[in-house]
Amino acid sequence: MSLNEYRLTADFLHGSAILLLFYHILKSRSCYSVSGTTVMLYTITFTCRYLDLYPFDWHFFEGFSVFTYNSIYKIFYLASHYLILILIYGIFRNTRDRSINTFPIFGYLICADLLTWSTCYMENIQQLDREFFWRFSIFLEMFAIIPQMTLIHKQGVISTMMSRYLMMLGSYRALYIANWIFRYCNEQFWEPIAFSCGCVQTMIYLCFFIHVYPRLNKAKSCETMEIVKEKISDISLSVNEKMDRDVPLIHDV
Repeated sequence: MSLNEYRLTADFLHGSAILLLFYHILKSRSCYSVSGTTVMLYTITFTCRYLDLYPFDWHFFEGFSVFTYNSIYKIFYLASHYLILILIYGIFRNTRDRSINTFPIFGYLICADLLTWSTCYMENIQQLDREFFWRFSIFLEMFAIIPQMTLIHKQGVISTMMSRYLMMLGSYRALYIANWIFRYCNEQFWEPIAFSCGCVQTMIYLCFFIHVYPRLNKAKSCETMEIVKEKISDISLSVNEKMDRDVPLIHDV
């Protein structure tokens, strides 16, 4: 397997999105707009997908290779998501938005598990090996971003940071589709499950930015305009009152 520009760019965007989320939580000291369910699902996803890291072998640092590249990113994904979980459910747990209820996390796990068993049954895979957990992680990642989008939709606003975070993740998934097509054309490599789930994920991001995102921005803009109008009205009223006080009465002239 060779590294191509689509894969490298996608991994860079994915890593940057995670670092951006981590930085935002630390800087604002709040996880109000961050879905703990989404981070939990991503953590489970990467834990199941990267079982090949155990037992850990330090020899992969000896010289750069595709294996070294993959291992570094795997460790980064696991460590970063566990750290973000500690921030959300530990250090800044009091800043979470508990008023909004989303679909229970077990629902996503059950859906991913059913899809995994169905594909394993069709291919006569009967063991709980790495292949099973890899497939489970692929299906679970397909649902992982939905709680975050649901939280944003119910809150009615989206911050600049969260917009960039979602755009980076969406671009990462789209570039991975290009990566799979490139590998199929050049290496005759084809993974239908990963490709299909990646397409579904990309469609989820497209639907969000086409149908939900514009309404969030519009609502935020309308709210800002109302505040501006109120401020202008207050200023005009204050100016008029001051002018009335400054104008001399007729008998005082």
